[in-house]
Amino acid sequence: MLIEIKVANFRSVKEVQTISFVAMKDSRLVKEKVQETYGGMKVLKTSAIIGPNGAGKSTFVRALEALKSIVTADDSVENPLVRGFAGTAFAYSEVKGLPSEIEVSVLLPRDTEDGKPITAIYKLVADMNRIHEESLIYSFGNSKKIMFERKILPTLDDEAVSYKYRWGKMYRGEKKRMEKKLSPQRSFLAEAAHKGGETCSELYSWFADALQVVPMGAATSSEAYMSNALTEHPDWAKQLVDYLWSLDITDIRGVRVRDGRVIFIHTNVTQHYSAAFLSESLSLRRLCIMGIAFFESFTAPKMLVVDDFGMFLHPEVIRHVIDVFEKSCCPGSQLMAVDCNPALLSDGLIRKDGIWFAQKSSNGATEYYSLADFKVSNVSDKARRMYENGSFGALPIISEFTFSKEETK
Repeated sequence: MLIEIKVANFRSVKEVQTISFVAMKDSRLVKEKVQETYGGMKVLKTSAIIGPNGAGKSTFVRALEALKSIVTADDSVENPLVRGFAGTAFAYSEVKGLPSEIEVSVLLPRDTEDGKPITAIYKLVADMNRIHEESLIYSFGNSKKIMFERKILPTLDDEAVSYKYRWGKMYRGEKKRMEKKLSPQRSFLAEAAHKGGETCSELYSWFADALQVVPMGAATSSEAYMSNALTEHPDWAKQLVDYLWSLDITDIRGVRVRDGRVIFIHTNVTQHYSAAFLSESLSLRRLCIMGIAFFESFTAPKMLVVDDFGMFLHPEVIRHVIDVFEKSCCPGSQLMAVDCNPALLSDGLIRKDGIWFAQKSSNGATEYYSLADFKVSNVSDKARRMYENGSFGALPIISEFTFSKEETK
């Protein structure tokens, strides 16, 4: 499970920004929205990032996406860093040109012999050309043990890249041969996992199998994602229809896969007709993609990250799909909804320690802060009304605009 993420000098983020998924110790908050995990740690099932357009909400999504793409890149990708970091460094201050920093803390699916939870803290400092620093630390309660660390050594030759390595006593896996062979563009975590390294394999599996940035639904890749899932799990087709019916979409009576294409069977009182996935409305496609992602989180631990969560969705539908996730997700599954829709602040939907706001500072950098930092009573829907009245910031500053028909000469 994702416990925390830190980001610096990445896209719209300048200084280190932290988002946590650990539940507050507050008996007044709804306990059903929290999962108790290994060693008694309590983690939120659902969280959200809310803020105006252009505030940098999606930077969090892109940071996780970059890490996943770098760690899980196959050998055919010449330089995995290009896909993750090209054009992403913070561009508005003296930090331009410095590498980006991303750090995630992930709760491993086991605890120590004395019952303490094990948190893997993975840090990557890199630009699109090379990794500057990479480390993996295990946290056991109040103590931390380094597993491995590699730091780039200073040199006057840009082409000659070498690293200083450190190894922890608890590290299990190949070491020395990888030091000389590993490319500056390749993650040590990934390469060690590929070679069967026990220590790195645990966290690598989370990146490869659990972390999932849910497709938007607009591209052909979204249809491929649905097609593959329904082919692997044929019974999900009926469950998808039932899920749509629960949202009052009652004219769809079947979903089929033909030669990799997803076909919807519609019906009315007198006739049936079929429609291709890409010919359906974007709102229906998004609901189906989210439904399939939810089904996966109901059967295996997943960290689902959904950008523009409420795009084209009615506020009551937003409430319903979050409720569906929280009631059915398996232990270890989480949902992060990223959106500008204040419906996510509706009373009882997401705990206040799961709500994060994003806004731009005076220097144009994104800042994240929690609703839990504010005193909000339990009055029905008060948080949403307070937000819309400007109590928490993270609102767009609207000014007049008039189009001029005269061309500038």
